[in-house]
Amino acid sequence: MPRLTDQGLQVKSIRFTICNNIWDYERLFAKPTFKTSAMPGSKSLLTLLALACAALTHTAALAQGGAAWPSRPVTLVVPFPPGGNTDTMGRIIGERLSAVLKQTVIVDNKPGAGSMIGSQFVARSLPDGHTLLVGSISNALNHFFYRKPLYDITKDLVPVAHLVQVPNYLAVGPNAKFKTLPEIIAYAKAHPKGLSCATTGVGTSPYLSCELFKRLAGVDIVNVPYKGGAPALQDAMGGQVDMVFANEALPFIADKRLIGVAVTTPKRSPFAPELPAIAETLPRYDVTAWYGVFAPAGTPEAVIRRLSAEINEALKDEVVLAKLKTLGATPVVGTPKDFAAYVDAELKRWGDIIRPMNVSLD
Repeated sequence: MPRLTDQGLQVKSIRFTICNNIWDYERLFAKPTFKTSAMPGSKSLLTLLALACAALTHTAALAQGGAAWPSRPVTLVVPFPPGGNTDTMGRIIGERLSAVLKQTVIVDNKPGAGSMIGSQFVARSLPDGHTLLVGSISNALNHFFYRKPLYDITKDLVPVAHLVQVPNYLAVGPNAKFKTLPEIIAYAKAHPKGLSCATTGVGTSPYLSCELFKRLAGVDIVNVPYKGGAPALQDAMGGQVDMVFANEALPFIADKRLIGVAVTTPKRSPFAPELPAIAETLPRYDVTAWYGVFAPAGTPEAVIRRLSAEINEALKDEVVLAKLKTLGATPVVGTPKDFAAYVDAELKRWGDIIRPMNVSLD
């Protein structure tokens, strides 16, 4: 992952290069021997360059701790639709940050392409701490699932804080013809492509949960990717699909709108101990979903540290913990360095698993 100090030096270097070039450009066209009319749009170009210089100067000042943060509303980008776990996580953390930072925190849903649309938006944003990403395991998986990812998680984003870990749940509708993992496997083997499985988008952890299940169980099930957890769960409850992998499913299982079959973590979840782990039937099966906050590469280290500290405190708050419990989420408290090491380990692990699958998406 990018080193914060290196990024600050890069910003500073770029700032001086651009500003010095603007100065040279202005002096060139100030000479009598040149006429700006001979260069159409030169004044407009100078204006644009000056704005770029101002933005970079502002960023460099932040990197050196020369400006207060936050100076305006903070945007938490959620790269999935409203109603799913990523959205809920963003709103829980956003509400807490708004209170402690004494600044408005806006949750902005930008779904699409397995979380890449929203993630790319953050990666391209000004690295001043006012635009952040509620990221997830999907950000690591996209690095390998897509032939040409819209951004590079190893270069364009900086880990700020690990939020939680949560299992994906395999569930079926209330009127399903099967209710256990062995029954699903037996039916799928007898009826190739006869079962459909809803997942929460191509390249997401539920998508991979289904693909890994198919691979280890030796079955051919139709993977139906949705744009988020809410519509996938809705169709599973209505019987439009036979089963669903989603980490948002626990509340629906608890109130009997769905029947829980299994969890994707290596061991049973303390929030639903009655559900077996898929690994009990298929050894080596493990898909543990996680969430965390990222910032654009180049965000000042002081801002990263402040955000990390405030989020860690939020994860200890009794009100926040109660909300996380309803999601079946286990909080993870640590430093930005801890989270960066975790993301690096996830990239290595999933790269080793996904590459042999020969899955390449456009």
